[in-house]
Amino acid sequence: MEQYPHTNKPGIVIFDCDFTIWPYWADCHLDPPFRKTNGVVKDYHNLTVEVYEDVFRIFEFCEAHGIPMAIASKSPCKQEYISLLKLFDMHKYFVQFEIYSMSKSRHMTAIQKQQGIPFSKMIFFDDEYGNINTTRKMGVHAVHCPNREGVTWDIFTKSLKNYDTDSRHNSS
Repeated sequence: MEQYPHTNKPGIVIFDCDFTIWPYWADCHLDPPFRKTNGVVKDYHNLTVEVYEDVFRIFEFCEAHGIPMAIASKSPCKQEYISLLKLFDMHKYFVQFEIYSMSKSRHMTAIQKQQGIPFSKMIFFDDEYGNINTTRKMGVHAVHCPNREGVTWDIFTKSLKNYDTDSRHNSS
């Protein structure tokens, strides 16, 4: 395994789902129940469900470097989201799932309480500016995933570098 490329590792990396991990509002654009046939995830209407290209590389990097991950998604459809994460075999990467229709500040607070990780040690990826602004005010290193491209390897690695720089600057 390659060495971690920076001095400071985040305490946890948190991902929104919609337009961050997958290119949908899964609770609006897809219809459960979901199933996997011949390795392909489909919804009720036989629509192929996909995830963004770089997400598995990002999850595997975090896992290899001992960085825990969590989900923070603003949806009333927790069971459907968990079902999709399981069908993609992604659920195994996450230590916590905060999926409900509340402010992202509630999600971050729940993760902070359960994991015991300060907000300043969290990196959070989301496509919505409102969620980015809300969590930044809490001290979370919130990263915008623009243009409905999801979290890319480039966005992810830049965020680790920025986190490292900010952590070194704030600790001196």
